[in-house]
Amino acid sequence: MGFFDPLGLWSVFLVHGKILLQDVWRSGTQWDEKINDAAFERWRKWTNLFQNIREIRIPRCYFENATNQHYKNLQLHIFVDASEAAYSAAAYFRITKPDGLVDCSLVVAKTKVAPLKPLSIPRLELQAAVLGVRLMQFVEESHTVKVQQRFLWSDSATVLAWLRSDHRRYKQFVACRVGELLTASDVREWHWVPSKHNPADLATKLGKGSCEDVSRVWFNGPGFLKDPESEWPRQRTITVSTEEELRPCHAHCKMFIPKMVFDLERFSRLSRLIRSAAYVHRWIANRRRRTKGEAVFVGHLISEELLEGQRMLIRLAQWQVFTNEMVLLTRNHQSPAAQQIQLEKSSELYKLTPMLDEFGILRMDGRITAAPNVNESVKFPIILPRKYRLTYLLLDDYHRRFRHCNMETVVNEVRQHFHIPQLRVAVKQVAKSCQWCRTYKTEPCIPRMAPLPAARVTSFQRPFTNTGLDLFGPLLVKIGRSNTKRWIAVFTCLTIRAVHVEVVHSLSTRSCVEAIRRFVVRRGSPATIYSDNGTNFRGASRLLQEQIEQLATTFTSSSTKWIFIPPGTPHMGGAWERMVRSIKTAMDDAYSIHGKLNDETLVTLVVEAEGIVNSRPLTYLPISSEESEALTPNHFLLGSSSGVRQQAEADDSVAVLQASFHQIQQHLDTFWRRWLREYLPTLNKRTKWFGDVKPVAAGDLVVIVDESTRNRWERGRILEVIRGSDGRIRQAIVQTARGLIRRSVGKLAVLEVDGEGKTESDDQCYAGEDVGTGNTASDATVGAHRFDIRRQSYKVEREKENRKEMED
Repeated sequence: MGFFDPLGLWSVFLVHGKILLQDVWRSGTQWDEKINDAAFERWRKWTNLFQNIREIRIPRCYFENATNQHYKNLQLHIFVDASEAAYSAAAYFRITKPDGLVDCSLVVAKTKVAPLKPLSIPRLELQAAVLGVRLMQFVEESHTVKVQQRFLWSDSATVLAWLRSDHRRYKQFVACRVGELLTASDVREWHWVPSKHNPADLATKLGKGSCEDVSRVWFNGPGFLKDPESEWPRQRTITVSTEEELRPCHAHCKMFIPKMVFDLERFSRLSRLIRSAAYVHRWIANRRRRTKGEAVFVGHLISEELLEGQRMLIRLAQWQVFTNEMVLLTRNHQSPAAQQIQLEKSSELYKLTPMLDEFGILRMDGRITAAPNVNESVKFPIILPRKYRLTYLLLDDYHRRFRHCNMETVVNEVRQHFHIPQLRVAVKQVAKSCQWCRTYKTEPCIPRMAPLPAARVTSFQRPFTNTGLDLFGPLLVKIGRSNTKRWIAVFTCLTIRAVHVEVVHSLSTRSCVEAIRRFVVRRGSPATIYSDNGTNFRGASRLLQEQIEQLATTFTSSSTKWIFIPPGTPHMGGAWERMVRSIKTAMDDAYSIHGKLNDETLVTLVVEAEGIVNSRPLTYLPISSEESEALTPNHFLLGSSSGVRQQAEADDSVAVLQASFHQIQQHLDTFWRRWLREYLPTLNKRTKWFGDVKPVAAGDLVVIVDESTRNRWERGRILEVIRGSDGRIRQAIVQTARGLIRRSVGKLAVLEVDGEGKTESDDQCYAGEDVGTGNTASDATVGAHRFDIRRQSYKVEREKENRKEMED
C-alpha cells in the first residue's frame, strides 16, 4: 500500500508480492500466524529486489528533445504474456528520428494475478491478450498524439491460432474473448514473439526482473524494436492443436437405458434381493394383465417369478456397468458377427467376445460350444463385474450355501453359471469379510519371539540359581501286591541346562514341599523358581514360598522369588519342558525292560537318568581343538563330563596345586568362558515367530484358545495388556463370564466385529451348517452342542417370515 503506481511502471516488481499474498491466503494462514519457510524464502527473494529500485531513474518525458515531427510515425507496441501465477501486458511507443535512429519507451503496464480457479496456460494467455487490447484502447484514448500503427505481440501460438480461426467453433470462454479481441483489433495486427524477447515475461516470473533487465528491457522495450521491420521475429509454421476447446458435439440417442431401481446396499442377502425383484416383476406383470383384462398373480412366489427377478437384477447390473457395450450389442442383436467388430479394443469385454441371449443378458461366447453333454450355462456363462454389490451378494450366497468351506469349491460352482474377472480374488475378499468366518475361524497372532530372560543368559553364577520346576507322571511302582502311583519332579537350571530329579509320592502340596526341601538341601536355595500354574503349585504357592524362605534362611542369606508363567502357555516354559522330555527318553528303555519297579529301583532309575541328561553335550564335539571334550552340565556340577577327574603324573606340589581351591575356581572359570564362547551364541537365533503382528489392545473381543475343551472356547474382552521386556504385548488380562484371567496372546484370537461391537447373528447361517473354528493350532469344533438350538431358532424365524409373506 506504500506504492503509488497508477501507470504500472513498477508492476514488474509488485506483481510478485501480489502472487505471494494470494498463495499465503490460499494456504489458510491466519493474520496472526507465522508463514511457512517456503513462503518466507520467496518473501526474502522478492524484497531483495527492492535494493536495486533506488538505482533506477524514469524520465518524465517519453523521448528527450522530441518534437511533434517525431510523432508523425508513432507506433504502439503491446506485449502480453501469462504464467500459472499471473498475466501481464506492457505498452511501448516507438518513434523514428530524422537521423534514422529508433527510440522506444514504456508507456503503461498492467498485471493481474491468476484467478483462484485453475485455468490452463492457453486460457491465461488469452486473458493476457484481452488485457493487452484493453490497455491499447486506454493508451489511445488518453493521448492527444495519434498512433499510426499498432502491433500486438504474444508468444502463445495457441492464442494466435484461435484468432485466425472461426471463434464460434470454440467453447464460450474462448469464443467470447476471441470475439472481443477481433472487435478491438485486427487479426493482422497480431504477431508472434519469442519468450526471451517478450518484456511482459519479466512480470510473470520471479527472479527475471533484475535491475539490469528492468533498465534495459522493461523501460526501453526489446532490442529487436531498434532494428528494421524486416528483421523482426516471424512465426514459424507450427501445427497447434486446439481441439480441447472445441464445443462438444452432442449426439442424442433414442435408446432407453435401464437404471438400477434397487438400492443394493440395503440388502445383505441375495435371496432377499431376488425376492424383492420378483415382487417388483409381479407388480409390473399384474399391471399389464389388468390392462388386457387377464387374471393377476397372487400368493406365494413361484420359481418362474424368482428366476425372472434374478434375470432382471443381472440385466440392470450389466446395463449400469457395461453401458456402451450393451448399447452396441443391443443395436446389433440380430448380427452376432458384427458385435465383436464394433466393440472398442479398450473395452474390458473385448477379449470375452460378448453376446446377448434371448433375455437380453450379456454372456461370454466361449470356445467349448461343441462339447456334448455340457450345460448351456457353462458354454455361455453370464458376465458380471467383479467390483459390484450384486456380484458380492452372489458370491456371498455361494459361500454360505457351501458352508464357508474351501474357496476352490465356491470357484468351481460359480464358474458353472457366471464369468467374473479375477474370481478367486473376489471369493477371497468375500470370505475375508464374512463375519461368521472371522468369528469361528479366527487364529491367535503370536508376536515376534521374545528375547531370552536374564535367567537364561547370566554367567558366572552357582548352578540352579535360576531354576525351572515341573512334574510328570504318574509312574506305577509295585508295593507288595498293589500298584502305586509316583510322580517325578524335574528341577532345571536355566543357565547351564542341568537337571535335578526327585521322586514325588503324590500331587499334594506336602509332597511338593518335601521334594523342594530335598532339592534345596542338596543344590542350595535358588534365587528364582519358574513353574506353570499347576494346582499343586498355584493352590499352595504361599505355603511353598514360606517353606523356601525358611530353607533360604537356614542355608543361605538370600530369599527365593517364585514366578508363574501364564496359564495354558507351555511354550513359555520350554526350557524345563524339554528337559522333561529328555528325562522321559532316558527312562523309557529301562522302564519297559524291567516292567513295574519298586520305590528303591525307581529312585535309582531316575538318578541314573539325571546323570545321563547332565552328561549330554551342550555344544558340538570339537574335532581338532584344544578342548578334549564337549561342554556338558556336569562340567559345572562335577568338574568333568563323567565326574571322574584324571590325575596327572606330577610331584606332590603339583598334586596339591590341582586339589587346591584356586585350581577348582580356575577350572570353573574355564568352563564359563567356554559356555560364553560356544554355547551362548547358539541361543541368539530365533527359530520361529520372526515377524511383527498387530498387537492386541484393551477393549478387543477375543476367543480364548483352550485345547482341553475342544467343543467350546470361551469369549471375553481384554481389560489390560502386559508388555514384555522388549516392549511388545505378550500377556493380557481378560474379562470373562467367570471372572478375570491372565493369558498369553498366543492363546487369544481377536474377533473382528462390526462397528457396533457385535458379531453377526448365528441364526443367519444356513440350516444344517457345520460349526468349527478352523484354527490350525487346535482344529477344535466350536459350539457344536449349541448348533441344534440355533437351527431350531432359525426354522422358527423362517416360518414367521413365510407366514408374513402369505399375509402380504
